[in-house]
Amino acid sequence: MGPMRWPFKRKTDGPQTEPQIRGRDRRSTPGTDAELVRDIAAEHLPPADLKRWMELLRPAIQLVPGSPGTSAVARLGGLPYLPESEDWPTWPGHGPLSYVGEIACELVAANFPLDVDLPSSGRLLFFYFDGSYDNFATTVGTWDASTLMGARALHVSDDDLASQRSTPLGVTTYIERHFDGRPIMTAPGWEHDDLRAAFKAPGQDHRSFMDHPVNADDFVEALHERHTGTLHQIGGYAEPVQGPVEHEVALAALDNQVPHGDPRLDEEARHWELVLQVDSDDDLGMMWGDEGVLYWMTRVDQSPSGFLAERMSFTWQCG
Repeated sequence: MGPMRWPFKRKTDGPQTEPQIRGRDRRSTPGTDAELVRDIAAEHLPPADLKRWMELLRPAIQLVPGSPGTSAVARLGGLPYLPESEDWPTWPGHGPLSYVGEIACELVAANFPLDVDLPSSGRLLFFYFDGSYDNFATTVGTWDASTLMGARALHVSDDDLASQRSTPLGVTTYIERHFDGRPIMTAPGWEHDDLRAAFKAPGQDHRSFMDHPVNADDFVEALHERHTGTLHQIGGYAEPVQGPVEHEVALAALDNQVPHGDPRLDEEARHWELVLQVDSDDDLGMMWGDEGVLYWMTRVDQSPSGFLAERMSFTWQCG
């Protein structure tokens, strides 16, 4: 197949179905996830706590299976389109990575204002050493920062002619699906530093903090249950399986030399934000451990020139 531009990117069709929430403007609009989140919070939280909690919310994009004739915000699975100058990503000494998917940056920038710094054009492609190449002999994980070469993100310019690449022998090709975007609001969980800074009093013990209304089971479950099935997501707070993902990538960034509870780890964690979360998805043939989730993160002050894909990090969690 000859060189071509990514065939799934179309001109923006204008605002998405749900009105957007810009930056950190928390005003809800009828029919949006923001309105639903505010209604749930208003039902469970006292007014003073409601205001403070709403100020923590961050906008994100939930990826939903695409509809005919709509612009593809993202594509998961299938085969990547790479410029001739770009080699298939590999993990030196281990082998080629599997292609997981990509984001159409221009469509995201035009239709879904986020508070994480992403490129305004081109495509972000994501690759991961899923174990298929070496029969699961090697695992990528933040517990050993040297293994993080087993997860990569590439930024490809719209000006680069690209051709479809075949998957290297022995590497999984996942089922392909195109995705639309749905604006959602995301909140930090009880373990996240943002929630603890806002609601945990100095010297307060864990039990009394967990008794706070923001941690009540009914409230947390109502927020969680508004999403059904898989949750692929761009930006916002990650949906963790086993605790804040920011601390995992921060620990790896510090070469795993800083113990938990050290203020240096908390400070580093504040710099990391989610770019893409890819859930286990039977429809795509994706299963990350025991129904786990992949997370690509970016350091928000990583470069004065803006986003750099090569400075991203990665972690994953499973049950």
